[in-house]
Amino acid sequence: MIQCKDFAPRITERGPFGEPSEYESFSEVVSAVNQWIESTTIQVINVETVVLPDRIEGTSDDVYGLTTNNAFHPVTISQGLAINYFQCVRVWYRE
Repeated sequence: MIQCKDFAPRITERGPFGEPSEYESFSEVVSAVNQWIESTTIQVINVETVVLPDRIEGTSDDVYGLTTNNAFHPVTISQGLAINYFQCVRVWYRE
């Protein structure tokens, strides 16, 4: 069965009121992907860069956010509301 796993920049520092203020760089995200691949027995099918919204639902450790200098992509939708998107890595694999 084919599966996928997303890797987003992790929060490295919190600002006032507990809000995220700094995140990992994209190269740190890629490093985490490489470590994960090396530590598993999966068969990698494809690795791609994806842009995801500023919250990833379902993360259990509360350290993923989604503003780093090289991963922050603000997008404005038609109503004029700004939404932050982040450069992430998606790994498609088979166990």
